[in-house]
Amino acid sequence: MKKTAIISIILIMFISIFNMCYAATNKDIKAKFTLKDVAGTNFKEVTITPYYNNTDDDGEEEKLYKIYLPSGYFIEGTSASYVVDRDGEYPFTVYDGSLKKTFIYKANLDNTEKTDETDENTKDDEEINFDYKLMYDYEKKQIIFNMNLDKLRTVKTPGNTSVTNEVNYYINNLVNNVPYDLSIEIDDYSYNYKIIKSGEFYLLISISNVNYNDYSTIVGYFGYNFSTNQEYTAIPAKDIYDDNGNYEVLIKSNTSQNIFNFNITGIDYRRPSVDIELLDDNTFNLEIEDDFELDYIITFDGKYQKCDSKNEYTYNHKTEITYTGEYIFSIVDKKGNRTIETIQIKSKRKPRPHSIDLEVHDSDYDEDIFENIGLEYEKQDDEIKIFKNILPAYMNGKNPEYFNPDAPISRAEMVTIFCRLNDLPYDKSAYLKSKFTDLDNHWARDYVSMGSSKKYVSGYKDKTFKPDNNVTRAEFCQMLTKISSYKSLLNAIPASNNIVYTDIYGHWAESEIIKIAGRSLVTTDTPLFYPDKPITRSEVVHAINMLYGFNPSYLELGFTNSLYKKYYNFQDIDKHKYYNDIIISVVGMYREKIN
Repeated sequence: MKKTAIISIILIMFISIFNMCYAATNKDIKAKFTLKDVAGTNFKEVTITPYYNNTDDDGEEEKLYKIYLPSGYFIEGTSASYVVDRDGEYPFTVYDGSLKKTFIYKANLDNTEKTDETDENTKDDEEINFDYKLMYDYEKKQIIFNMNLDKLRTVKTPGNTSVTNEVNYYINNLVNNVPYDLSIEIDDYSYNYKIIKSGEFYLLISISNVNYNDYSTIVGYFGYNFSTNQEYTAIPAKDIYDDNGNYEVLIKSNTSQNIFNFNITGIDYRRPSVDIELLDDNTFNLEIEDDFELDYIITFDGKYQKCDSKNEYTYNHKTEITYTGEYIFSIVDKKGNRTIETIQIKSKRKPRPHSIDLEVHDSDYDEDIFENIGLEYEKQDDEIKIFKNILPAYMNGKNPEYFNPDAPISRAEMVTIFCRLNDLPYDKSAYLKSKFTDLDNHWARDYVSMGSSKKYVSGYKDKTFKPDNNVTRAEFCQMLTKISSYKSLLNAIPASNNIVYTDIYGHWAESEIIKIAGRSLVTTDTPLFYPDKPITRSEVVHAINMLYGFNPSYLELGFTNSLYKKYYNFQDIDKHKYYNDIIISVVGMYREKIN
């Protein structure tokens, strides 16, 4: 063989060996991401498929890789998938023998592109100024939520969108002590409110956006009484909600006050509580609890699982566990609070050459993705009692220090109580229709006008009402029997008093007295009823409480008394025989809520 030929063969072999070594040392793993929508959500199922540029796929079997998901769980295959449920950077680490490379998927689930940072900052800095309050339309007899804005803006109220600088939203069907939720959107910013009615009193609650630094929201309170067209001072004026629960607010003026005791739901920052157990079949079982509605689970191997229960959910994940390592689940409730729960398995074999471990990723990427959001869950104590107001307060003291239980009650005070108890809509025009000549500047003229229009009380032949005259015992009995809404209540009370009063024979209210006294609503300890004597304030509240069937349990009475002690301090009722009736009349009647 010629020398030149030998040199050529050696050169070709050298070049081939050099190319093979060069290719081996410069082998570069690449990967592509493909996306698939998760039905009913804005989440994406992200699939990573590794590959080499210099691989000839023709006639070759598909290459298998060890692919670590963002959760640290590894899958051996040609590709791997993980459901992305929040914005952030999701790391996928691919191993091929001793070669390793991490690929980052950057999730932007709402697909918004920030193209003009200056304009966006300008919008964020623009302050929307407005005043808001509750008003009352006395003609339509409806509550109005009123807003006055600093300029023309796009405003969305329930069922309507307009460009305006004033909002008057009419609210129908308010139920006593049931919070009414109202959301107003101004130039794409939402403002949330709750409105609570308690008899003739109203509480407006403004709710700020959630502060996710301390998982709370600041609320402001504003009180109103439209029977007297007054704005009341709220105590406290502001509060902080950090969980669902029971809250109290006192609103007061110079002449009256009212307690709002209400339960707040839907304001929850507690992340779900999770217990994970490895079962005998090597699958994980999850027991999940939350005091708000649960939403979904992202499993350690990247699957999306919808929760179909409100507060409790049991889930068995069918992927069989083979290796030792950490397994991460993400559990999320409807408010976006999430628990990242990691279970450590040590009893299985360790995979070679890699383990199931989140440390295969750079922690800069996965730190925010696998982060608990929300306060630690606190399971509600079964012993906690919730009390619901079933009838608002209907009496005031004569002043902050004295209730005057044994003082007579005036005709004006009596008709005011009936108006409050029967939840009459406020009617300022009733006064104009009234023919009474002695009500011009009286504090109760609107109550008297409304009550007389409903036939609760009547005036005298000389067209006077005599609002400051005392109500006699006979007159009170007649009033209870005349009011149509009380007839069914009276008929439901069995006759129980057999005392024959000797001083009511032939009296103009004899039949009414027999009906009321026979049911023990108004009684005496003697054979005399004293029909023409004034009835006292304490006797009135005792009769009314019996009429409405208020027979509180020990716990209910204790709760009512605790509210009384907190907000009232009458110096003349502590040892009164009708003490319980009096505190119910000034605080309201509460029933224990049994779930």
